Amino acid sequence: MGTAAESLAAAKSPAAKRARTGDSGASDTGPLRVAPGYLEDDFIARFHAAFTSSSCDCTVDPTDAAAGTGGEITAKPFATGRLHGIFQPAFLRELKAELGTLSWHERSNDLYWFHQTNDLVLEGQRHVKLLRDYMSGEEFIGFMEKMTGVQLARGRLDMAAQRYKKGNHLLCHDDDVRQGEMTRRIAYIIYLVDEGWSEEDGGALGLFATDKDGYPTKVVARIVPEFNSMGFFLTGQASFHTVEEVTVEDEASERWSVTGWFYGPVDQQVASQAATLPPLPQSILPQVNRLWAADTDGDVAEWARWISADYLQPGVQARVQDTFLEQSSVELRDFLLPAVATAAHRELQDASWAAARRPAHV
Repeated sequence: MGTAAESLAAAKSPAAKRARTGDSGASDTGPLRVAPGYLEDDFIARFHAAFTSSSCDCTVDPTDAAAGTGGEITAKPFATGRLHGIFQPAFLRELKAELGTLSWHERSNDLYWFHQTNDLVLEGQRHVKLLRDYMSGEEFIGFMEKMTGVQLARGRLDMAAQRYKKGNHLLCHDDDVRQGEMTRRIAYIIYLVDEGWSEEDGGALGLFATDKDGYPTKVVARIVPEFNSMGFFLTGQASFHTVEEVTVEDEASERWSVTGWFYGPVDQQVASQAATLPPLPQSILPQVNRLWAADTDGDVAEWARWISADYLQPGVQARVQDTFLEQSSVELRDFLLPAVATAAHRELQDASWAAARRPAHV
């Protein structure tokens, strides 16, 4: 591996730029695979050493320079990798065209605002299926294991497409989600943005530093979207990140990507550490009085003190659940009892909220 400066200079050369943006005119032929230079044992070994070093902000290029590919590692605040020219550009253009024919749902709540497809495991279009089958297959999962040193499950992959229009965003979160003995281990983003996308267009992946208690403080590194590149990082208690607001002036231009997670067994040491994280400091929230005393007759009686009666009906709850499972989000109008909503709104106007300091994910 050359010096970081040498690698960066090579990465910015006209030839490298043409290879990364697809000016080579490569066609979509044969089975889908990553660019061949990435499968070299030497490249994988060098990338793994840099990715797991916890101190190497550097680039790693394949031995075969003609492959036109290159890898980058951002060590701080947590190890994040990116592979340029990951697939044939022509394949990704066809994939993007297929994605445009799917049903898209607007996702909007206090954490995010963007548009997303259903899980792509449900879709049968040719290029969608090729990507899904390849990334969930042995070659690619084994490749990711060797690159990161993390054990991954076979036959388990989350995948969806997302579009961020002007103003869309995703606020600070850590992707740390566990399901029984399995957990998200690696988050990935395959960028399908316009090939002229720049830092000024927004939508960067912002990486948060954390304080001594493990809570996020501020963005200290950014990954700018680039067509035909794939970013990835290990998820967990320290992987706080954001998709910064898209600010592109051309409203017809959008931040397209295919995103998801690889899964693996829960690391017992990490799980033990997570159980001992300190609670959020009380100073971040004002003291808010309870509107009613606790009820001891059961959960339903307690819910009835806060929630509109319609949402306590089993039939309504079943429809809400079905909608959430299908679309990954749901909006419940007039959810709180009018008296609760009015009192909560009044208390939220208190000046103490403006002075309260909160971690970035709260």
